[in-house]
Amino acid sequence: MKDEVLYTAWKNLNRNTKGTGFDSLTIQQVEASGVENFIRSIKKELKSEKYAAGEVKRVEIPKKNGETRQLGILTLKDRLVQGAVKLILEPIFEADFENCSYGYCAYRSAKLASLEVYKWLETGSIHYLKGDIENCFDSVPHDKLMTVLKTRIEDELILSLIEDWLKKGSVESSSGKYSGKGLLQGGIISPLLLNFYLDQFDNQWAEIGLKNVEGDSVEHLVRFADDFVILSKEWINSDRVEAVLDVVGLEFNKEKTYVGNAVNGFEFGGFYFQEIIDENGLERNIKIIPTEGSIEKVIEIIESIVSAEKSNFDDKNKNRAYNSIIKNISKVLDPWVNYYKHTDYAAGLERIEQSVNKRTKEFT
Repeated sequence: MKDEVLYTAWKNLNRNTKGTGFDSLTIQQVEASGVENFIRSIKKELKSEKYAAGEVKRVEIPKKNGETRQLGILTLKDRLVQGAVKLILEPIFEADFENCSYGYCAYRSAKLASLEVYKWLETGSIHYLKGDIENCFDSVPHDKLMTVLKTRIEDELILSLIEDWLKKGSVESSSGKYSGKGLLQGGIISPLLLNFYLDQFDNQWAEIGLKNVEGDSVEHLVRFADDFVILSKEWINSDRVEAVLDVVGLEFNKEKTYVGNAVNGFEFGGFYFQEIIDENGLERNIKIIPTEGSIEKVIEIIESIVSAEKSNFDDKNKNRAYNSIIKNISKVLDPWVNYYKHTDYAAGLERIEQSVNKRTKEFT
C-alpha cells in the first residue's frame, strides 16, 4: 500500500472521536510520538502479511425509541487501514453505482435525494412505497458479500483484510460463535461495503422489467442507505419488492413499510412530501417541507441554549446574555435554513422563531 494513501487516510481520521479502541491509543498520542513511525510500522505489517485486525470494543448507543444499538470502536491502527482501503475502493465502486443511490456516496446527500423524489412526483408518479430493510447492517451475509466483492477486486491483500474485518466485526450469535453476517456499525469501511452490497438491489430493480412498451421506467427507486422509496403512476406491489430483496439475502421490514398516494403525504430522508390539490380539483402541486422531527429538534436545541444561559443570568448581564443566546441560536438556525432552503420551510421557520421569542422574552 502506497505511502500517500496511508498518509491521506491519517489526515482523514476523525480527530473528534471521544472513545478509543482496545489499544487505548489516541491520535494525539501518535502525533506526540511520531506519525511517520506509526505509519511505517503499519506498512511493514501489511507488506509482510502480518497485519491482523484487532478486537472490537462494543458500546451501546441509545436510540430515540428507547432501545439501543451496538456500536463498534476500532483500534487506531484498524481505523487507519480501513480508511486507506476505502480510499482505494471508493472510486472503483462509485463508478458502478446506480444513479438512484444517495446514501454514503461521494458528492451525494439526503438533500439531493429529496430533489430526485420531488422530480418524480412532479412528473405524476404520485403512488409511493416507502420501505426499510430489516436490520440491514446486521444482516449482510459475508459469503455473498465476498462473492460480489471478488467480481470487482482482484487484490488478495485487500480481500483478506476485508474478510478479517468482517469476522472481527460480525454480529455474535447467542453461543458467541462467528455468525457469518453483519457489518460493524462504527467501522470506517462499513458504509461503503453496505452500499456496494445494496447496489445489487438497485440493479435487480432495474433488471426485473419494470418498463412500459417504449422502454421507459415506470417505477422509480430512490435509495438512501437502507431506506428507500419507489414512485410510480400506478399502485405498487410490495410483494415484488420483497422478492427482489430476497434475491440478495435481505428481508423487508414490513412494520416500516408504507404504501400510499402522495396526496396523503409521506416522509423520506428528513423531508415531508405531499401532493396538494386545489378546491376545484384542477390544480395540483407538490409540496416539500421539513419534517416535524427536524423542526422539533431545532426548538429543543434552542431551549437548551437558553436554559444554559439562564443559569448564569441576572439583571447586570442581561445584554451580554441576550447577545450570547442570539449568537448561539444563529449557529443552529442558519445551517437549518440553508439545508431546507429548497423547500417550503416558512411555516417551520415561523414556529421556530415563535419559540425563540418566547424563550428570550425575559432577556429583552
